[in-house]
Amino acid sequence: MSSIFFTLLAIVSLFIFFQLSKVKASGKQLNRENRINRFGGIKVKNENIIDGEAKEIVEDKKET
Repeated sequence: MSSIFFTLLAIVSLFIFFQLSKVKASGKQLNRENRINRFGGIKVKNENIIDGEAKEIVEDKKET
């Protein structure tokens, strides 16, 4: 009896999953300027990086 129940539950779950997998995000959500870069290596035209100068810090430890 329980195997029939779990089989029906699995079939219904798969049906719902495949029906919901057809839903897509709207164009407004996909084409916005401030999207999160989830993949790291792919460059986005508007990154949130502040341009500036880098200075090298050299610390000489002198032992006496």
